[in-house]
Amino acid sequence: MRSKRTMTTPSLTALLAVFYGCGFLAGFNENLVNMALVTIMGDFAVDAVTAQWLVTGYMIAVTVVVTCMAFLYRRLPMRTLFFAASFLSLAGSLGGLVAPNFAVLMGARLVQAVGTGVFIPLMMNVIVDKVPHENMGAYLAVGSSMITLGPATAPIVTGFLVTDFGWRSVFVIPLAAALVLLVAGAVLVRDDRTAAAVPFDGVSALLVAAGVTLLSAGLSEISQRPLVGLAALAAAVAALGGFARRSRRIAHPLVSLKPLELRSFWPAAIIVVVTMMTYFSLSVMAPLYFEEAAGLAASMAGILMVAPVLANATAAMVSGRVLDRRGEWPLLPAGLGIAALGLAATIAGALVGSVAAVAVGIFFGYLGTGMVLSPAQTAGLRRLPDALNSHGVTLMSMAVQLSACLGPATYVGIMSAATAQAAAEGAIASAASSTGFAWAMAAALLVALAGFLCALLYARRMARENHSR
Repeated sequence: MRSKRTMTTPSLTALLAVFYGCGFLAGFNENLVNMALVTIMGDFAVDAVTAQWLVTGYMIAVTVVVTCMAFLYRRLPMRTLFFAASFLSLAGSLGGLVAPNFAVLMGARLVQAVGTGVFIPLMMNVIVDKVPHENMGAYLAVGSSMITLGPATAPIVTGFLVTDFGWRSVFVIPLAAALVLLVAGAVLVRDDRTAAAVPFDGVSALLVAAGVTLLSAGLSEISQRPLVGLAALAAAVAALGGFARRSRRIAHPLVSLKPLELRSFWPAAIIVVVTMMTYFSLSVMAPLYFEEAAGLAASMAGILMVAPVLANATAAMVSGRVLDRRGEWPLLPAGLGIAALGLAATIAGALVGSVAAVAVGIFFGYLGTGMVLSPAQTAGLRRLPDALNSHGVTLMSMAVQLSACLGPATYVGIMSAATAQAAAEGAIASAASSTGFAWAMAAALLVALAGFLCALLYARRMARENHSR
C-alpha cells in the first residue's frame, strides 16, 4: 500500500469530493421515505407497521453491509466497490420510482440499502488510508457533516416533493445523484491497493442480520407488548453475542474486534453511540413534536429544523480542526455537555408548553452532537495500527448504524407509551404529545449524561497521554 502522502493535494481533494458526495447520499437515503409513508400506505393499502419496514428494513440492510465492509475493503479494489455500490444505488432508486406494488418497493429499498451501505465506510476508509494522522480530524469532520446533513436534509426536501409531486418523486434525487457520482467516479476513482485473498464468513453476517432485526423488533414492541419485546431482545443479545464470540475464535473474522480491546478506541466508540442516539432521536422526534404537540404544519416543522441542521454541520467542521490542533480535551465533554443542556431545555419547554424553548433546546442538542461525532471517531481511529484500520472503520460505522436503530426505536417507544398514558388520564391530544415527548427526552438526557461522564474521563486520559509524548 502506498504512503498516505503519495497523492497530491488536488488529486486527494477531488477523490474525497466524490466520496463526500457518496456519504451525503447514503445519509439522505436513510430518511428518504419518511415523509412519504402516509401516502404509500394509502396507495398500496398497507398499515403503518408494514410501511415502517421501508425505513427499518433499510437500516438493517445497511448495518449488515457495514459489518461486511472490513472484508470487502480488503478483498476488493476500491474502484470495484465504488462502481458496485453506485450501480446498486442506481438500481434501487429506479426500482422505487417505478414500483407497481409494495413488495417491489420494499425490494428496491433493500437494493438501495446494499449500495449506499458501502458508501459511508468506504469514504472513511479512504480518509484513514490517504490522509496523514495529524490532519485526519478535519477531513473526517467534513465526512461526518455529510453523514449527518444527509438524513437531516431529507425530510425537509422530500416533504415538499411529496406534497407537490407525489411520493415517487423522492426517488428522483438519489437516482440523479447516483448518476452524477458514477460519472465523476469513472474519472477520479483510482486504486493503489493490492486486494487480499481473505475468506468470507457468512455465518457472522447472518448472526448480525438476525441480531439487528430482532433488536429493532424488540425495541419497537417493548412498550406495547412487553413479553414479545423482551423475548426478541433476548434473542438479539444471543445472536450478537454469538457473532462476538465467533469473531474472536476464527482465524479470519468478518470484522476483527481487536480495536475494542484498546483503551484508546472502545471509549470513543461508546461516545459515538451516545452522540448518534441523541442526534437520530432528535431528528425523528423533533418534527413529531412540532406537528403533533405544537400543531405546526409539516413545512413549518421543516423550516424550524434548518437552523439546528446548519449548527450541527458547522460545529462538525470546526471541531475537526480543533481536535487536530488541541486534542480531545475539553472538546468531547464540552460537546456532550452542551447537548445535555439542550435536552434539558427541550424537557422544560415541553412541560410548560413553550415551543420556543423546545426549538432552542433542539438547536443546542444538534450543536453539541455536531461537536462530538467526528472528533470521537478520529480519536479512536488515528491511534490504531495500520493492520486494524479497516476493522476500526467498520466498528465505528456499525456504532453509527446501531445508534440509528437503538435511539429512535427506544425513545419513540417511550414517547408513545407516555403519550398513551397521558391521554388515558384525560389530557388533550396536544398536551399528551408534549408529555410523551418530555419523557422521551428525559431518557435521552440520562444517556447523554452517561456519555458526558465517559467523554470526561476519556478526554482527560488522552490529554495526559498526549502531554507525556
